[in-house]
Amino acid sequence: MAKQTHRPALLQRLPDRVVGLLREIGQLGDERGCQVYVVGGVVRDLLLGHITLDLDLTVEGDGIAFARLVADRYGAGLAVFERFATARLTFPDGLKMDIATTRRESYAQPAVLPTVQPASIEEDLYRRDFTINAIAMQLNPGQFGHLLDAYGGQRDLRARTIRVLHVGSFQDDPTRIFRAIRFEQRYGFRLEPTTSRLLAQAASTNLIQQLSGPRLQNEIQLLFAEHNPVRAIARLVQLKLLRFLHRRLCYTTNVRRVVTAVPKALAWWARRFQDSVVDRPIVYLMALSSESSPAVVAAMIRRFALSRVHAENVSTGGSRIDRALKQLTNKGTVRPSQVYRLLADLSDEALVLLLAKQVARQHGVRLSLLKRHLLTYMKNRTVKTALTGLDLQSMGLKPGPQYKTILGKLLDARIDGMITTEAEERAFVQKRFDLVG
Repeated sequence: MAKQTHRPALLQRLPDRVVGLLREIGQLGDERGCQVYVVGGVVRDLLLGHITLDLDLTVEGDGIAFARLVADRYGAGLAVFERFATARLTFPDGLKMDIATTRRESYAQPAVLPTVQPASIEEDLYRRDFTINAIAMQLNPGQFGHLLDAYGGQRDLRARTIRVLHVGSFQDDPTRIFRAIRFEQRYGFRLEPTTSRLLAQAASTNLIQQLSGPRLQNEIQLLFAEHNPVRAIARLVQLKLLRFLHRRLCYTTNVRRVVTAVPKALAWWARRFQDSVVDRPIVYLMALSSESSPAVVAAMIRRFALSRVHAENVSTGGSRIDRALKQLTNKGTVRPSQVYRLLADLSDEALVLLLAKQVARQHGVRLSLLKRHLLTYMKNRTVKTALTGLDLQSMGLKPGPQYKTILGKLLDARIDGMITTEAEERAFVQKRFDLVG
């Protein structure tokens, strides 16, 4: 009979393959004479009854050298970040794992990236943001599954409380302000009174302004990627943190209504167009800036160092959307080809924002009309003409700008159902230009 291997209760929620891998990594740690732990979010979520495969390991020893051993043994891809004594592994089955050296951190000045030095597991946990993220689970044989909770993280999880580990936490790393809001809203936790006071003090300063654009963008993106970030955005407003996106970014009543309508718009879109992959955080950023001037939007794009695609989306969120919405909710007849022309160069994110703006107006008849137009557009946006420019040339038409016009009219006729075959397209062109077939 095969020997039964004890699995700690907390690990019952993880897949067998992951538990087996962690057990083997713990054994490798014993072979190399180092203590290995799972830390941070994965432990927190397991204690809360959630499953997560975002695996962060830390090693009392040389974390990068240990990561190389693990990568070699399992054929995993490896990326090394020497400055932070961290390595990222990607296993053949797609599982990702970070392995770091246990370390302490020091900050030369607020809001800059820290300097790191090797340290004990207790010091490593103390450098973290909140007590609920400062719990470790040992992987070495004999201690497999044992929890190390030196700072009361389990107590605070039971009390549904977010608590910083030291008074300088938000000063050292202002991104923790956004993380506190994110966890507060995700889990329905409350900030412990001293933590709340320290957060409010840090938010009232200009510390966040000292963050680099990419770091600030990353925190905002993570916040907006939450299941429903509307309450988190309200907290940003309450703490006057929108000024760090832009000092003239205003959370007007209309903007609030649009932001609040985004979850409904996203849900409708996901049900109807399951193959569409929408960048949800960007939709919320577009909604937030939808009434801002082009100058404010351009400054936000520069501040966040947004990619070209993201910049184009955010730039589209204002008057262009409003003009299309006005025409699409007009009760007069709008042909399918006209709908296509109005929406053809808009991203799916912009179309979701368009829908959210109408949801916010709470006009049922016009909302139903808009939804019908969106369904029509999504059905027609892959329609193509059978004829090409080479076909037009073979029919005797001289190459030039007229090709674009002709092919555009052919596409409109296709979308409106006036033409369904290549023969009908040829007849359309011949009749329009008095060509001999």
